[in-house]
Amino acid sequence: MPFALFPGTQSVTSIPSLLAQASVAYTPFDQGIRHIATLAGYLSYGLMALAIVFGILTTTGWARRLVSRSAMSSAHIVLAVTALTFGTLHGLSYIFQTGQNFRLINAIVPFVAGGSLSVGLGIIGLDLGLAVALSIVVQRRLGYHRWHIVHYFAYGAFALSLIHTFTASPEVQSLRLLGVGVIGAAAACLLVYILRILPATTAVGLRIAPGEK
Repeated sequence: MPFALFPGTQSVTSIPSLLAQASVAYTPFDQGIRHIATLAGYLSYGLMALAIVFGILTTTGWARRLVSRSAMSSAHIVLAVTALTFGTLHGLSYIFQTGQNFRLINAIVPFVAGGSLSVGLGIIGLDLGLAVALSIVVQRRLGYHRWHIVHYFAYGAFALSLIHTFTASPEVQSLRLLGVGVIGAAAACLLVYILRILPATTAVGLRIAPGEK
Protein backbone atom coordinates (compact mmCIF):
# COMPACT_ATOMS: atom_id res chain seq x y z
CA MET A 1 0.00 0.00 0.00
CA PRO A 2 1.54 3.33 -1.04
CA PHE A 3 3.10 5.27 1.84
CA ALA A 4 1.82 2.68 4.38
CA LEU A 5 3.35 3.70 7.66
CA PHE A 6 2.88 0.51 9.66
CA PRO A 7 3.23 -2.47 7.27
CA GLY A 8 2.64 -5.72 9.12
CA THR A 9 4.81 -8.78 8.81
CA GLN A 10 3.96 -11.92 10.76
CA SER A 11 5.68 -15.26 11.25
CA VAL A 12 3.91 -18.52 10.46
CA THR A 13 1.61 -19.29 13.37
CA SER A 14 -1.91 -20.56 14.01
CA ILE A 15 -4.95 -18.61 12.89
CA PRO A 16 -6.41 -18.29 16.42
CA SER A 17 -3.07 -16.92 17.62
CA LEU A 18 -3.01 -14.35 14.83
CA LEU A 19 -6.55 -13.25 15.64
CA ALA A 20 -5.65 -12.92 19.31
CA GLN A 21 -2.59 -10.83 18.48
CA ALA A 22 -4.63 -8.57 16.19
CA SER A 23 -7.30 -8.00 18.83
CA VAL A 24 -4.65 -7.00 21.35
CA ALA A 25 -2.63 -4.80 19.00
CA TYR A 26 -5.47 -2.83 17.40
CA THR A 27 -8.79 -1.60 18.69
CA PRO A 28 -11.79 -1.52 16.32
CA PHE A 29 -11.21 2.23 15.98
CA ASP A 30 -7.58 1.66 14.98
CA GLN A 31 -8.60 -1.04 12.53
CA GLY A 32 -10.98 1.42 10.90
CA ILE A 33 -8.20 4.00 10.66
CA ARG A 34 -5.92 1.45 9.03
CA HIS A 35 -8.61 0.46 6.52
CA ILE A 36 -9.06 4.11 5.55
CA ALA A 37 -5.30 4.58 5.26
CA THR A 38 -4.93 1.45 3.14
CA LEU A 39 -7.69 2.44 0.72
CA ALA A 40 -6.30 5.97 0.44
CA GLY A 41 -2.85 4.57 -0.25
CA TYR A 42 -3.94 2.33 -3.09
CA LEU A 43 -6.03 5.12 -4.61
CA SER A 44 -3.03 7.44 -4.39
CA TYR A 45 -0.82 4.95 -6.21
CA GLY A 46 -3.32 4.29 -8.99
CA LEU A 47 -4.07 7.97 -9.55
CA MET A 48 -0.36 8.77 -9.58
CA ALA A 49 0.15 6.21 -12.34
CA LEU A 50 -2.66 7.79 -14.36
CA ALA A 51 -1.20 11.26 -13.76
CA ILE A 52 2.15 10.14 -15.18
CA VAL A 53 0.54 8.64 -18.27
CA PHE A 54 -1.60 11.73 -18.87
CA GLY A 55 1.43 13.96 -18.31
CA ILE A 56 3.45 12.14 -20.96
CA LEU A 57 0.51 12.19 -23.38
CA THR A 58 0.21 15.94 -22.79
CA THR A 59 3.92 16.60 -23.37
CA THR A 60 4.23 14.45 -26.48
CA GLY A 61 0.89 15.40 -28.01
CA TRP A 62 0.16 11.79 -28.93
CA ALA A 63 -3.51 12.18 -28.05
CA ARG A 64 -4.04 15.56 -29.71
CA ARG A 65 -6.23 14.06 -32.45
CA LEU A 66 -8.68 12.88 -29.80
CA VAL A 67 -8.37 15.41 -26.98
CA SER A 68 -7.12 18.98 -26.89
CA ARG A 69 -3.84 19.71 -25.12
CA SER A 70 -5.56 21.96 -22.59
CA ALA A 71 -8.00 19.19 -21.65
CA MET A 72 -5.17 16.67 -21.26
CA SER A 73 -3.18 19.12 -19.15
CA SER A 74 -6.17 19.81 -16.92
CA ALA A 75 -6.80 16.09 -16.47
CA HIS A 76 -3.13 15.57 -15.60
CA ILE A 77 -3.26 18.28 -12.93
CA VAL A 78 -6.51 16.98 -11.42
CA LEU A 79 -5.15 13.43 -11.27
CA ALA A 80 -1.87 14.55 -9.71
CA VAL A 81 -3.53 16.74 -7.06
CA THR A 82 -6.04 14.01 -6.19
CA ALA A 83 -3.25 11.42 -5.93
CA LEU A 84 -1.29 13.64 -3.55
CA THR A 85 -4.43 14.33 -1.53
CA PHE A 86 -5.05 10.62 -1.00
CA GLY A 87 -1.34 10.08 -0.31
CA THR A 88 -1.40 12.76 2.37
CA LEU A 89 -4.58 11.29 3.86
CA HIS A 90 -2.90 7.88 3.86
CA GLY A 91 0.08 9.13 5.83
CA LEU A 92 -1.73 11.40 8.26
CA SER A 93 -4.42 8.83 9.10
CA TYR A 94 -2.03 6.95 11.36
CA ILE A 95 -1.71 9.95 13.66
CA PHE A 96 -5.25 9.24 14.90
CA GLN A 97 -4.49 5.69 16.03
CA THR A 98 -4.98 5.24 19.76
CA GLY A 99 -2.71 2.22 20.11
CA GLN A 100 0.37 3.70 18.40
CA ASN A 101 2.57 6.60 19.41
CA PHE A 102 2.67 8.20 15.96
CA ARG A 103 3.10 11.93 15.58
CA LEU A 104 2.98 14.37 12.69
CA ILE A 105 6.76 14.43 12.38
CA ASN A 106 6.74 10.66 11.81
CA ALA A 107 4.56 11.18 8.75
CA ILE A 108 6.74 13.94 7.32
CA VAL A 109 10.35 13.08 8.17
CA PRO A 110 11.59 9.65 7.00
CA PHE A 111 13.33 7.20 9.33
CA VAL A 112 12.27 9.04 12.50
CA ALA A 113 12.19 6.84 15.62
CA GLY A 114 13.67 3.87 13.81
CA GLY A 115 11.14 3.64 11.00
CA SER A 116 11.61 0.83 8.49
CA LEU A 117 13.24 1.32 5.10
CA SER A 118 9.94 0.70 3.31
CA VAL A 119 8.19 3.34 5.40
CA GLY A 120 11.02 5.84 4.89
CA LEU A 121 10.97 5.38 1.11
CA GLY A 122 7.22 5.90 1.07
CA ILE A 123 7.55 9.15 3.01
CA ILE A 124 10.34 10.37 0.72
CA GLY A 125 8.16 9.57 -2.29
CA LEU A 126 5.25 11.55 -0.89
CA ASP A 127 7.51 14.46 0.05
CA LEU A 128 8.96 14.50 -3.47
CA GLY A 129 5.50 14.50 -5.01
CA LEU A 130 4.39 17.39 -2.83
CA ALA A 131 7.57 19.32 -3.65
CA VAL A 132 6.93 18.90 -7.38
CA ALA A 133 3.36 20.11 -6.96
CA LEU A 134 4.41 23.14 -4.90
CA SER A 135 7.07 24.04 -7.48
CA ILE A 136 4.22 25.38 -9.63
CA VAL A 137 4.16 28.40 -7.30
CA VAL A 138 7.73 29.36 -8.26
CA GLN A 139 7.57 28.23 -11.89
CA ARG A 140 7.97 31.75 -13.29
CA ARG A 141 10.89 32.52 -11.01
CA LEU A 142 12.66 29.27 -11.88
CA GLY A 143 11.98 29.52 -15.59
CA TYR A 144 10.30 26.79 -17.58
CA HIS A 145 13.49 24.80 -18.28
CA ARG A 146 14.56 24.60 -14.63
CA TRP A 147 11.01 23.93 -13.50
CA HIS A 148 10.73 21.11 -16.03
CA ILE A 149 13.85 19.51 -14.53
CA VAL A 150 12.24 19.71 -11.08
CA HIS A 151 9.12 18.14 -12.57
CA TYR A 152 11.14 15.03 -13.46
CA PHE A 153 11.34 14.23 -9.75
CA ALA A 154 7.74 13.06 -10.11
CA TYR A 155 9.11 9.90 -11.75
CA GLY A 156 11.27 9.33 -8.69
CA ALA A 157 8.27 9.85 -6.43
CA PHE A 158 6.32 7.21 -8.33
CA ALA A 159 9.25 4.77 -8.29
CA LEU A 160 9.58 5.12 -4.52
CA SER A 161 5.83 4.67 -4.19
CA LEU A 162 6.05 1.44 -6.18
CA ILE A 163 8.90 0.10 -4.03
CA HIS A 164 7.01 1.03 -0.89
CA THR A 165 3.80 -0.52 -2.18
CA PHE A 166 5.46 -3.81 -3.02
CA THR A 167 7.57 -4.14 0.11
CA ALA A 168 4.92 -2.97 2.58
CA SER A 169 1.94 -4.93 1.32
CA PRO A 170 1.72 -8.75 1.57
CA GLU A 171 -1.34 -8.56 -0.69
CA VAL A 172 0.75 -7.06 -3.48
CA GLN A 173 3.63 -9.46 -2.89
CA SER A 174 1.29 -12.40 -3.38
CA LEU A 175 0.82 -11.21 -7.00
CA ARG A 176 -2.88 -11.91 -6.99
CA LEU A 177 -5.45 -9.47 -8.38
CA LEU A 178 -4.21 -6.49 -6.37
CA GLY A 179 -0.57 -7.30 -7.03
CA VAL A 180 -1.16 -7.68 -10.75
CA GLY A 181 -2.93 -4.31 -10.78
CA VAL A 182 -0.04 -2.57 -9.01
CA ILE A 183 2.61 -4.13 -11.26
CA GLY A 184 0.45 -3.51 -14.35
CA ALA A 185 0.15 0.19 -13.54
CA ALA A 186 3.91 0.45 -13.13
CA ALA A 187 4.49 -1.43 -16.39
CA ALA A 188 2.15 0.92 -18.25
CA CYS A 189 4.03 3.95 -16.93
CA LEU A 190 7.38 2.40 -17.87
CA LEU A 191 6.17 1.54 -21.38
CA VAL A 192 4.86 5.04 -22.04
CA TYR A 193 8.08 6.57 -20.69
CA ILE A 194 10.24 4.34 -22.91
CA LEU A 195 8.15 5.30 -25.92
CA ARG A 196 8.57 8.94 -24.98
CA ILE A 197 12.36 8.83 -25.02
CA LEU A 198 12.43 7.09 -28.40
CA PRO A 199 13.37 9.29 -31.38
CA ALA A 200 10.34 11.05 -32.87
CA THR A 201 10.78 9.22 -36.18
CA THR A 202 10.62 5.88 -34.39
CA ALA A 203 7.44 6.84 -32.57
CA VAL A 204 5.84 7.89 -35.84
CA GLY A 205 6.98 4.69 -37.51
CA LEU A 206 5.38 2.64 -34.75
CA ARG A 207 2.20 4.69 -35.27
CA ILE A 208 2.32 5.88 -31.68
CA ALA A 209 2.84 9.53 -32.54
CA PRO A 210 0.96 11.27 -35.36
CA GLY A 211 3.08 12.31 -38.31
CA GLU A 212 3.28 15.88 -39.47
CA LYS A 213 1.26 16.77 -42.56
